[in-house]
Amino acid sequence: MHTILRALLLSTTSLWFMLTGAPALAWGPLGHRTVGGIADELIAGTPTATKVRAILGSNLQTASVWADCARSVESSGGQWMYADAGKYKDCAVYENKNSQAAMVAFVKRNASRCGGFASHAQCRHKAWHFTDIPIQAKAYAPEAVGAAPTDLVQATGAMIAVLQGKKPAAGFNIASQREALRLLSHYVGDLHQPLHVGSVYLDAHGKAVLPASEAEAHASSNAGGNGIVLKTAKLHALWDDFPSTKAFQLLSPDGKKPGAGAVAARQVPTTGGAVSTWPAGWATDTLGHADDAFVGLTFGTRIGAQWPATSKEPDYRQAREQLQRDQAVKAGARLAQLLTALFP
Repeated sequence: MHTILRALLLSTTSLWFMLTGAPALAWGPLGHRTVGGIADELIAGTPTATKVRAILGSNLQTASVWADCARSVESSGGQWMYADAGKYKDCAVYENKNSQAAMVAFVKRNASRCGGFASHAQCRHKAWHFTDIPIQAKAYAPEAVGAAPTDLVQATGAMIAVLQGKKPAAGFNIASQREALRLLSHYVGDLHQPLHVGSVYLDAHGKAVLPASEAEAHASSNAGGNGIVLKTAKLHALWDDFPSTKAFQLLSPDGKKPGAGAVAARQVPTTGGAVSTWPAGWATDTLGHADDAFVGLTFGTRIGAQWPATSKEPDYRQAREQLQRDQAVKAGARLAQLLTALFP
């Protein structure tokens, strides 16, 4: 089992290096599968796990990448298609005829068009993966600069509503509990990736600013770190790239003994209050760590649409990997807690 798990992690890591050139992708597949795997371990043997399996037809680890696989759906000349069959190994399980049709139907319901040059207003489901709250803010608020009615926090809340048998907020067209749970298993992971929640806004000289309006935010935006380049890598991609060594350490080595991730996740306190308030609370918690993603970085003068950055190494890499690990554990714990609350 050790050998199988290691092969899975290595193949997923290779996949992620292919993905890093694309803008605003969610926490890489290895990170999402780690979050889902931790949650699977935490709910194993419970009525919650039985209900989750009945809805998904799979475990959370497999479901956690579905939202990113759906990003391969494109439209051209009024025709919709799944365009990347065979390209991403983690999506192979969803590349049969029926699953591709399900992804196309989901995207088509939530977009006017999709493709490489489609905006978030056109390919709306892509904006459900992030919110861009300034790192100087103390809390997420739906009216804050960088937030939006269909941002990551609101998307997570919409999926919770569907799983509660309620109608989601306007802007979210969800066909079934299966679709909602696949998306939820992904979005909870995104809520714990610092650059999917908090953003540093920079002026032309690389100085951090606090935008007072959406117009100011647009003028100083680097698209959640996609416009910040550390050597040759986009900063956002570095944070999405979950280290394979960390994943291997966190997940169960044999499917019998709990992995270190599940052991640590059991120490994460359950969020208080109604579950509908949990996404905003988790975003606020992640925002409290988002500024750590920029500690140790120096930003240069903007060149075109990019800011060059430098970091002190290996300090920055080590701090990043530790925070990635801690956030993955927290995300796995909270996903399990949420599903236990929804399906006791």
